[in-house]
Amino acid sequence: MDRERLEAIRDMVRNTYSEMEVVSRYAQIGLWPAEEILVLEYFPDDARVLDIGCGAGRTTIPLAEMGLEVVGIDFSPAMIQLAMELAAVSNVNPEFQVMDVMDLKFPDDSFEIAFFSYNGLELLPGAEGKKMAMREIHRVLKPGGLFVFSTHSPFALNQFVLLRLKTFLKFIVGKLMGVPTQEREFGERFSRDSDEEVKYLQILPPFIIQRMLLDCHFEIEYFNARGRIEEGKKWRWPGIIADGERFYIARKK
Repeated sequence: MDRERLEAIRDMVRNTYSEMEVVSRYAQIGLWPAEEILVLEYFPDDARVLDIGCGAGRTTIPLAEMGLEVVGIDFSPAMIQLAMELAAVSNVNPEFQVMDVMDLKFPDDSFEIAFFSYNGLELLPGAEGKKMAMREIHRVLKPGGLFVFSTHSPFALNQFVLLRLKTFLKFIVGKLMGVPTQEREFGERFSRDSDEEVKYLQILPPFIIQRMLLDCHFEIEYFNARGRIEEGKKWRWPGIIADGERFYIARKK
């Protein structure tokens, strides 16, 4: 992906999540049950946690309430402002900073845990933007540190199947017929609908995400579907088509 396109997508996403109408939707605080299960199992009690794409502090605040040292970052100043206000109401004091995950301003080996919740990885521009973020996350994690995140899956059988199929066919037809489209990479989707919050995202198959992690010098520690985590089930092949997010835990080599 050329730099101009990468920056254009990044700015479009940032502008969307700086609109007060959108920001106001993110005032709810609390970990998902699957997140809480993984936090309790994989986050050391004394861990320093980087909460990436923290939004209004949905995960940052409960992690701080659990006694963890948390730094929440988001590239939307409006989100960070709301997060600080909600943290004050909750009587916790995590650190918040406006920052782009593709260009982290932390020294090497700063955190035991990097947590990128709510499928935020999909909002990063293309495969290159995702790899830029993974390389930066790898850099700021301590040796053996964990990168914990979630994504959607294009194979999930849910109400979005037809939309994903339509997007895929648009991409394929554009490639075969040489028709210019905004979607230049597999899994990308742009929306011009003024009523739709998500103007850009890229949903990639889990095996591609895992390949990216390996390319960025992570090793896969854990992978499972959200519903199976919450039901106490290990990963099995029926999870391929299960509804809900896919959770990844990758360890820095």
